[in-house]
Amino acid sequence: MPPSPLRPALALLTLLALAGLQGCRALGPLGTDTLHVYVVPTESGGTMASPEAHMELAASVMGEYRRLHPNVNIRLQVVPEARLEQELQENRRQGLGPDLLLVRAPVAISLRRRGLIAPLPSNSAMADTLASIDPGELRRVRDQGELVGLPVAEEVSLACYDRQRVPSPPTDVEGLLALAAAGSPVGVSADPIGLWWSAGSLGAAQAMALLITDRPIPPGHDLSKDQRAIETWLRWLRQAALQSRVDIAAEASDLIDGLQRGRLSWVPCYSLHLMRLQNSMGARLGVAPLPGGPGGQASPFSSLRIWAFGTDSSANQRRLAEDLARFTLSPKQQRELTLTSQSVLPVNRYVTVPVAESGRLAAMAAAQRQFRAIGKLLATPFSADRVRSFLQPIEQVIYEVMLGVTTPEEGARRILALRRRP
Repeated sequence: MPPSPLRPALALLTLLALAGLQGCRALGPLGTDTLHVYVVPTESGGTMASPEAHMELAASVMGEYRRLHPNVNIRLQVVPEARLEQELQENRRQGLGPDLLLVRAPVAISLRRRGLIAPLPSNSAMADTLASIDPGELRRVRDQGELVGLPVAEEVSLACYDRQRVPSPPTDVEGLLALAAAGSPVGVSADPIGLWWSAGSLGAAQAMALLITDRPIPPGHDLSKDQRAIETWLRWLRQAALQSRVDIAAEASDLIDGLQRGRLSWVPCYSLHLMRLQNSMGARLGVAPLPGGPGGQASPFSSLRIWAFGTDSSANQRRLAEDLARFTLSPKQQRELTLTSQSVLPVNRYVTVPVAESGRLAAMAAAQRQFRAIGKLLATPFSADRVRSFLQPIEQVIYEVMLGVTTPEEGARRILALRRRP
């Protein structure tokens, strides 16, 4: 059985927790207390990491923490996103909710709107930390006038390929299809998030961003232009699906497994997959920015990991949680996290990604620049609820277009019909 795609996420969480715990030296004397932390890795294909990975994470964090502060305990609990809301509701009724949660920004927005997490604490120490964070990252966690959490790391989507089969990765979508036509099997995801990168390459990123963020259509906006852009995108997806050497996968984990096993030679991937791929592929693993196209550069997906704060903490637990979260934003820890994991990017604006030290980090930095170039399209924060509401109907449209059941023209009309009118 292949290793879980979430194991890299747990390795990241270990690094984050260890970094934060080292920072607790600045707290001064602490009495006996317990800090409850939920780690919420992104689910892929409905799977979670193995119990062994949970134990490794807990053992590492508890060992380091006890060495620094033997009178303070930390309890880590891995909770799948699908169960998180129910878990918080049940524990809140008993006053036993977590003190900290490491989650994706859209998930935190949904939780805050339900009152299941607290807003970011407001004090001078937190204000100093916020001043070090890239303003664009802060916009992604500001909802209804308040910050729902503290950004800590950014994950991006990339192209992963087998160096033995693809000496030079394609730089545009035409080259990608040519690679498949020449006999190198290529993997493409069928889900909208996995395909988001290609929307930019085909000129549909702006049209789709209005849907993702649920912003009202601006007065005078040219809907016919959006219709044509989405048609072009869907037409290319249909063309890709017709290629015999293009594998259409329902889950990102299927693509990663195909690359590991040698069934595929090129796939889109997330940066948190890189540790798993490196362990299995070694020098065969190649990493590059995703290909652009006639519509512009690719629009890689970016996931922002943030610290969110629980609602049931004592004064001392809140103080401890704030210190742990803030310390992971220090320049030293942000740089070490980036270099050690080589799968996440810093959010501290004073930390430069050391691209000269790693081709992988150079590719990730290029993906981050691509995202920020279109970042203004996604400047409005959006919740996990919003993503869930449009994901299934768009996925259905894409699937039908790829199969030839629905035309690109009709598919574009159905996607645009999901928008909110002013």
